[in-house]
Amino acid sequence: MVITCLAKLVARKYFVLLLGWLLFIGGCGTFFDEKSAELQTKGILNELEQVKENPHVDNPLPELYRRAPGRIYVDQGVKILYFTRQHPPDILARLINEQFVRILKDDKGQEISKPMYIISSNEATNQLIFQCPNDEDADKVLEFLDKVDVPPIQVNVDCLILERFADVTMDWETTVKIDNLLGEKITLGGKTDASGNLLPAFPGASLRESKRATFGLDLGYWKNQGITGHEFRAVVDMLISRGYLKILMNPTIEVVNGQKGSIMLRDNVPLEKIIIQPGYDTPFSSTEYQWVADSLEVIPHVFADGSVGLSTKIQLGSKSKPEGVVQTSIITERKIDIAENRIEPGNSLVIGGMRKSEERAVVRGVPFLKDIPVLGVLFSSKDYEEKATEVIFILTPSISSGGIKYSDMIKNVRKQHSTPQYEHGLQQTLTDPFGTTAYAERIERQAAQAQFDQLKAQIEKAQALDELDLIKEQLLDAAEKVKAEKNKVARARAEVIKANNEAQQVKAQMNELKLRSDRATNEAETLKNLLDELNKKLQALTKENPQDKQGKTSPTKENVKPEKTGAKNSTAETDQTKLQGPKLRKT
Repeated sequence: MVITCLAKLVARKYFVLLLGWLLFIGGCGTFFDEKSAELQTKGILNELEQVKENPHVDNPLPELYRRAPGRIYVDQGVKILYFTRQHPPDILARLINEQFVRILKDDKGQEISKPMYIISSNEATNQLIFQCPNDEDADKVLEFLDKVDVPPIQVNVDCLILERFADVTMDWETTVKIDNLLGEKITLGGKTDASGNLLPAFPGASLRESKRATFGLDLGYWKNQGITGHEFRAVVDMLISRGYLKILMNPTIEVVNGQKGSIMLRDNVPLEKIIIQPGYDTPFSSTEYQWVADSLEVIPHVFADGSVGLSTKIQLGSKSKPEGVVQTSIITERKIDIAENRIEPGNSLVIGGMRKSEERAVVRGVPFLKDIPVLGVLFSSKDYEEKATEVIFILTPSISSGGIKYSDMIKNVRKQHSTPQYEHGLQQTLTDPFGTTAYAERIERQAAQAQFDQLKAQIEKAQALDELDLIKEQLLDAAEKVKAEKNKVARARAEVIKANNEAQQVKAQMNELKLRSDRATNEAETLKNLLDELNKKLQALTKENPQDKQGKTSPTKENVKPEKTGAKNSTAETDQTKLQGPKLRKT
């Protein structure tokens, strides 16, 4: 019975534990799932570390901006809509107002300049809108803009700034304390502070830098330490410090001729200050922040002889210059401001430089005793410092060759930000003997490369679709042009056919006229033949009449009358022939 109850209790207990465990795992399953967090973290980091390409770099400029200036005719004249090619519209508007101006005089006779044209600009579209009285004035303004709106020169300015600094410090200080010298109770030694600590008898660099007293190497002899009245101490603290600083700043900037270009880098540097308040023996420190900036500002002017004028402002800041025995970093600032320099493109010009050398030495000690060889060190101290600085500013202007291809730039950026190749050395062998880290990095690189290839394929697909749409538009435009040309050819063909028909009609009319002309020529030949025959007959009759007159010797009236009658008959025949002539001609 007891065993049965115990078994039930145990079974119930395990059942409750199992149920609680299942509920815990079901409600907090992601709490122990490390892969989910790791994958999310790595996925986000890999995605953000990728240098993605811009899919819009090959988008063409809208055709609207390439069109010729448009004209709108209004009652007051003509409005010109001009898209600027190389310069902002406000600059071109100012030039037009300055060049095309009408000089008037007021009531007092003073000259007043009044623009000849109404000009406004649209910066969103780089569009210039001006109104002229007529087309002739508009053509003059457009000719002026064609000469003025030309590509400006872009200048590349390479600035090289070199700074070198070196500092050497050496000091020693002596602490002496002698009680009961030679048993005569003669005391030698330095003074003590408020806490009773012995101060150096001959301090060195600690007088100008309090931190110097907190470090260094004591060298000497100390006997009966802690025994009052019988202590002998002679200790020398010596220290030498060397420091240097090299700065190489090489800013490069590209700017359009006549425009100002500037570049600036700033760091917010912490500065520690030691503050000593009255009434407090222990000083405390306070941290303040100060901006340290490196900047370059330049305005180039390219002249027709090929030289380049540069107006330059350069500032070089540093927060790492070592100073003093402690070699504390201090903030420095170098500036140069030049109104203009002239230099040929591609040549370098040292526009400024400064070289400075400093040396200081302070000796403290007991007169005469400090000059004793070797032993004089125990009765003296020295603080020595030497430092030198050199700063050089060099400018190299050149005519810019333009940008580089976007794909090449992306390759360079990816190469610079790529993960270094894994090299399996001794350290990796000890820390990762199975190569799991290398394998994981390899898998990550492959995943990143696959993601990059996928993204590149998507970009190429988008570019191909854009190019396809562009080709479709070009084909549609070409089809419209071909259709228009076909219509022109059809109209020309119809005109040619019409002209051929008219030519055929004219040719038929000419043939008909030719036939009529030939018929008339034949009729003329026939009439000519008839006339020839009539003339022959007349000539024959004329020849017969004189023979009849010669046959009669004594003509009488009767004889004469018949002649007249015969003459009349001959005349009548001639008249009849004349009358018949027209009839034949008519026929």
